[in-house]
Amino acid sequence: MNKSVSTIFIKNLNKRMGELNFTAVKVSASCNLSRNTINSLREGKAKMVKFSTIAELCKALYVHPSYFFKEDQ
Repeated sequence: MNKSVSTIFIKNLNKRMGELNFTAVKVSASCNLSRNTINSLREGKAKMVKFSTIAELCKALYVHPSYFFKEDQ
């Protein structure tokens, strides 16, 4: 099945946050992103994701950027 990049990103972001038992509040406290930004990303409401946003998420969630884009996670 061929999923869109945004669908894969959302799935992997939610999966990683679940693995760490992190809420948007906890991720926000660990990086330079607002809780609203994190929730928008998790819900697929963000139209575009900046590289700097991905870098902040990686820092907070202890993953490499490629983690968010692998379909077989």
